This record gives sequence, structure tokens and C-alpha cells, in this order.
Amino acid sequence: MAVPDAAVTLDRSPAQGVVPYAACALVGLGGLFAGVTGPLVSTFLPPLVQKVLGDDRTAIGLVMALDNVLLLLLVPLAGAASDRLRTRGHGRRPIMLPGLVLAAAGMALLPESTRAGLAGLLGGMMLLFAGINVQRSPFQALIADLVPSRYRSLATGSVTFQMCAGAIFFLMLGQMLGMQAAYRIAAVTVLAIAVAVASWIREPHDAEPQRETTTFRSMADAARSALRGDVAGLRAIFVASLLLQLTFQTFTTWYALHATERFGVRPEDVTVGFIAWAVGGVIGALPAGIVGGRIGRRKTMLLGFALMAATLVLLNLVTSLTQATPLIAVASAAWTLPTVNAYPLFIEPVPRRRRGILAALFLLCIALGGAIGDPLNGSLFDLFGSYRPLFMVMAVYTALAFAAVLMVARGTGEADTVHGEDGVIVA
Repeated sequence: MAVPDAAVTLDRSPAQGVVPYAACALVGLGGLFAGVTGPLVSTFLPPLVQKVLGDDRTAIGLVMALDNVLLLLLVPLAGAASDRLRTRGHGRRPIMLPGLVLAAAGMALLPESTRAGLAGLLGGMMLLFAGINVQRSPFQALIADLVPSRYRSLATGSVTFQMCAGAIFFLMLGQMLGMQAAYRIAAVTVLAIAVAVASWIREPHDAEPQRETTTFRSMADAARSALRGDVAGLRAIFVASLLLQLTFQTFTTWYALHATERFGVRPEDVTVGFIAWAVGGVIGALPAGIVGGRIGRRKTMLLGFALMAATLVLLNLVTSLTQATPLIAVASAAWTLPTVNAYPLFIEPVPRRRRGILAALFLLCIALGGAIGDPLNGSLFDLFGSYRPLFMVMAVYTALAFAAVLMVARGTGEADTVHGEDGVIVA
């Protein structure tokens, strides 16, 4: 049975009150892509780099930084290019599809790339990371393009759900079948995502496409506008999203060292905590979208940050890995509440013609949280002389994010139920 055409579903759902499940599932493929590629890269790429470079940690760090370099270059460029294509009536898929194909090629080639030495490894990494970063901002902008305002929290819930489910599946696949088989299956899965995007996503076209040209100057203007706070609530959401990513990065980078030091367990045993986080994401993602649609995005984010902070304080008090594991799942489920609703709140007042570049700025803000997190936390743990304060550090970041969301005026960025599916109110 064919999947319903997304554009048809979207045209009808606001009038009939029908939830656009097909559209939410389709835009959620961006999350599945992240869940397929991210865990395998994090698990297997560092050993591949070490295999080529030996124990030169500085060189390993420089090679691993390639992803961040390409992110900074390609995410804004791809977002701006997708805006330009969108305003000319071509849609964002001409940017997304090549990115997915490049990523699939990189996943397929990377395990064998070390046979050609450093040049082969760098070539495989370039393919993979270029593909990953080219599709990011267009896929993010597509959530607002395809899904009516009132259902965007559910759509981002679908993204988070598919990301966490994909991460669990492919982490287990990597453990059972090994790196090469897991990468090959991942490459085929990414190609299947590309086929689904090409076959089933139909982007709506404006009756009168705007011929505005997106340039480097307009990109800089968009960034300055966001920093000045010209769009209500935008700056506060940027800060909250940065802190949210900082909290997540703290856990993913440092939990293994924290758990082995604090609980005295083997390194192999700490993987249970990472699986618990992914399970909490799967459990919480879709309900977080539903709650955001029911009580409002701002309230849902505040609720999530409050629950998360309380759980992190409890995690600081437990005395065993057995006690910590279920609380990690609860913290992750609370994390989905702000994660799922931050982007819909942010994108609501943004005009269609600027969604690509501002989605790119949103992603870059999140990336900044990840980039500053590791050195900042490393300095803090050096100061304390221990990894013991991990969860209290995370609680502090969460409390600061709660304060940032409080700065968003009530009603800002909430789902529009009056002005049509675009969700943009133009004075």
C-alpha cells in the first residue's frame, strides 16, 4: 500500500482536524538518519583513526575535528541554498538527496578506507561527513514546510523517537555483527531513506514564489538579527538549546569515566547507562510532542527542565549503578520534553523564505553547545579533582536552561491555529 502523498495530507489535515501521521513519519526520517549514522561513527571511527595514526593523540584529535569543520562550512551553506531553491519553487529535496547519497557512500566505504592509509581514511570521512552535514538544515527546515503549526511538536517527537530507536538498533547490531556488517547495513538504510524522501515527500509550492536571493550577506544579517533578539523569544531559545545540548554532551562524553570511578564497575558495564538514555528517549519522544501540542511548547519545556533537574539531583545521591540506570532513563524521558518542543517554538515566527538559514543557525547553536562542552567540563572536573560532580554539573546547566525559557514571553512561538498551516503571522 502506497504511503499517502504528504502534500495532500497536509492540505487536508488542518481543515478536517486529522493528524498528519504520514508527514510526521516522513520528516522523522531525519532523526532515523542520525540514529543510524551517529552511534556507529562514535563507536567505530575513533579506533579506525587510531589504527592509521597510532597513539599520536594530537593527530587523532585533529582528524576527528573534520566533522566540526565541515559542519561549520556546510550546514549554513546548505540551509541558505535550500532557501534559494525553495523560493524559486524547486523545494529543498535537491539539496537533501545528494547529501543522503554521499552519506550512504561514506558509510559503505569507511570500514575499508584504512587500506589506502591516511588518504583513504580522510576520503571516506569527507564523503560521510559532507553527506551528513549537507542534509541537516534542509531536513530541519522541512519540518516547518510540511507539517502544520499545531502538529510540529509531534513531528519533532517523531524525529527524536526514530533517532533513539535507530541508535538502539544499530548499537546492538554493531555489537552482534561487527563494524563492517553494521556499516554496510547502515549504508543500505540511508539509501532507503533517500528513496523514501524522493518518492513520498511532496513539498508544497507557493502560489507566487519569491525571487529573493540568499547571499552571504543575508546569512550574516540573519545571524545578527537572531543575536539582537529582533524575533521575539529567538535569542532565549538559542541559549536554552545550547544549554540543553551542553547537558546532553556532558553525559555522552563523561558518563563512562564517571561511572567507572564512582561505582567501581568495568568499562563494559557502563554501556547499560547509554542504552537506558536511548530507551528513555524512545519512551518520551512522542508523548513530549503530544504534551507540547496540548499545554503549549513553553510550558512543556519548563516542565521538562524542572523534571530533568530534579532527576539529576537524585542521580547525584544514588550509590550504585543499579539505582542510577532507571533514573538515567527518567532523565532522558524528561529531556525529550524540551528537545522536542524547542525547534517548533523557535521556528514558528520565522517566514518560509528564511527557514533554511535560521534552521542552520539553530543547528550551529546546538553544535556550539557540544563544542564548548568537552573542554569546559574537563576544566571543571580538573578543578574538582574527580568526575563525581557529573550529574550536579548537568543539573546546573538544566537550571540555567529553565531560566532562559522563562525569558520567553507567554504565547511566543506557540502553535498557530488561526492563520493557516504556515504558522507565520505577517503584520
